[in-house]
Amino acid sequence: MNGHTALIFGATGLVGSKLLAELLSETRYSQVIAVTRRDLELDEPIPEKLEVVVQPLESLGEEFIGSLPSQCDVFFCLGTTLAKAGSKDKFKKVDYYLPFKLANLLKQKARHLLLVSSVGADPEASSFYLATKGKLESDLKVLDIEQLTFFRPSLLLGERDEKRLLEGLSIKASRWFSPVFKLSFMKKYLPTESDQLAKAMLACALDDWGLVHARVNIISSDMIAGQFN
Repeated sequence: MNGHTALIFGATGLVGSKLLAELLSETRYSQVIAVTRRDLELDEPIPEKLEVVVQPLESLGEEFIGSLPSQCDVFFCLGTTLAKAGSKDKFKKVDYYLPFKLANLLKQKARHLLLVSSVGADPEASSFYLATKGKLESDLKVLDIEQLTFFRPSLLLGERDEKRLLEGLSIKASRWFSPVFKLSFMKKYLPTESDQLAKAMLACALDDWGLVHARVNIISSDMIAGQFN
């Protein structure tokens, strides 16, 4: 097959489902591989270039990795919340151990790894959530992967399958206080539309915006918003 190959994890989630649609409509990708725990619900017939692998992510191993072409663009849209996970250990499994294990397996296949992280991600953060996100970023840098891009959105806006009370209240509050986010020191906390984040991930993978200059790149909410204003 000519063209790029995209490998996406988390294609059934808020950002991942939108990113999958972007990848399928992008002609520069001739192959899209979506690895999911459950079947995808697509409105249209499955495009020929899409391969869906329904398998627990924990069970992926060398056989699957060996079947992949080299120089893949790998997209991580995995993530949960402490409340949904039910415990810190379960949260860390989804947001640290699983993506790190997969990245380590894929390091010889990945041309570019693109990860949805969080604003404030820092391994030394007092917040367990942000410290976990920061540790993942830090440890991925050590792997021998050609290029890494971390997206650090603030509050993600968009329709989710499940209702999250606190996030719903936060979204309403963010709209009330939207003028505050125009202040320079608050711009990185600007809420991010999930469809815009998906478009940003695609654009950065293909370097359409010219924002990806180094081996490790950080894309913040205000950088994403700047491309859509």
